[in-house]
Amino acid sequence: MTQSDKALLAEIKKKIARDARLQDAAIWSQKDFDFLSFFIEEKTACRLSISTLKRIWSNDHQRLPHISTLDALSKTAFDKNWKHLKAASLPHLVTEKDDTAKNTISGQEKKAKKIVIALLLAIPITLILIGGTKTLQKKQQNGQEMPDIIFKHRKTLENKLPNTVVFDYDIEQIDADRFFLQQSWDTSRKVEIFKGTKQRTDIYYVPGYFTAKLFADDEIVKEIPVHVVYEDWFMAARQPMSTIITFDQHLWLNKNHLGIATETLETKGIDLNKEFQLAYYYVKDFEVDGDNLFYKTSFHMNALESVDCPMANFHLQGTTGYYWIMIGNQGCGSEVYLRTGDTSHNGKTQDLTNLTTNIYEWNELEIRTSDKKVQLLLNGTEVFSTSYEDPIGKIMEISYFFNGPGMIDDVELKNELGEIKFFDDLENDLNERTLQ
Repeated sequence: MTQSDKALLAEIKKKIARDARLQDAAIWSQKDFDFLSFFIEEKTACRLSISTLKRIWSNDHQRLPHISTLDALSKTAFDKNWKHLKAASLPHLVTEKDDTAKNTISGQEKKAKKIVIALLLAIPITLILIGGTKTLQKKQQNGQEMPDIIFKHRKTLENKLPNTVVFDYDIEQIDADRFFLQQSWDTSRKVEIFKGTKQRTDIYYVPGYFTAKLFADDEIVKEIPVHVVYEDWFMAARQPMSTIITFDQHLWLNKNHLGIATETLETKGIDLNKEFQLAYYYVKDFEVDGDNLFYKTSFHMNALESVDCPMANFHLQGTTGYYWIMIGNQGCGSEVYLRTGDTSHNGKTQDLTNLTTNIYEWNELEIRTSDKKVQLLLNGTEVFSTSYEDPIGKIMEISYFFNGPGMIDDVELKNELGEIKFFDDLENDLNERTLQ
């Protein structure tokens, strides 16, 4: 690292800390670094890990961080990428920025702090329900990747599971100590790769629209979408979250809805006295714009002694964003969480009790979205409305997640013209579905 680079990085760090209203970095707490991470992401759409920020602010580096990290820091401080900032007059930039940001907190900063509080409260919910991190969003990082990095994939099967996927990459020109490949949001599927290698294979056991990640040390340097399609509904459970248990169709309930008997869950090794997740997936390109759609489905759950607050989670995954809607049993409104695009709502900090019902009876959920304005209806009554800004993209996955024995029926998805693009009343018995 040259002296000029070192000086520029130090000035960037000072500017970011000042704009974020953070004092002496030597006394920052974990929450301060959490806030700093979200503060940077709010301004640049690039998420830097807590460990990366700690290393940079503690001056624990002998070389410059990766260019994607430098770009994120430079844009946060001076609205320029690292290369352009180096070529600019730093004193001029400092004067120009400080005149407008010396004693006021911008609307963006206030918004970022609100996002931090909401997301920190929501973390336990998402970890329990899907075992994920913020990565569950599968949101693409815009403009922060290194364009010359080779990272691509090839599926070995079409519409079948399990499916081995071949990843090709070139990490020879990246300066880092260690490299990793992660197939999705699931951190248990993160594997180390090494210079001198060009390929890594991995198995996808469930369908979905995933984002595979290439790491240099603990920084994501490139992401690619991996759309693992299946030919029909797919059922799986997790216990613990790192262990996937799948169910062939002959194990499903032979009734006019999609479900599974508790006896079958136990036969497959699920301990009903411990926390588990039951999931249903239908994955394909539905040819529906996520910002203009109509979605309707029916659901209910069976009671378990070990589940105090049964929750049904409805997930519509787009190419750039997603819907995550939680419906809880009566009395469990504090545990409800929902996200539409870039907007989230947390039952810990907001009254979401309208998103609760007698979950042990059949219920009907509707999502009506027009130009990013969302209405949620429960059993024909509007119970919540919201809006978002960032586009969700085309819908590529419909999935359901229950923290107990849940069942679904009558799934319908329409486009903005009211045309039915997907419908399944699940009336076929198992024998007919197996022959399809």
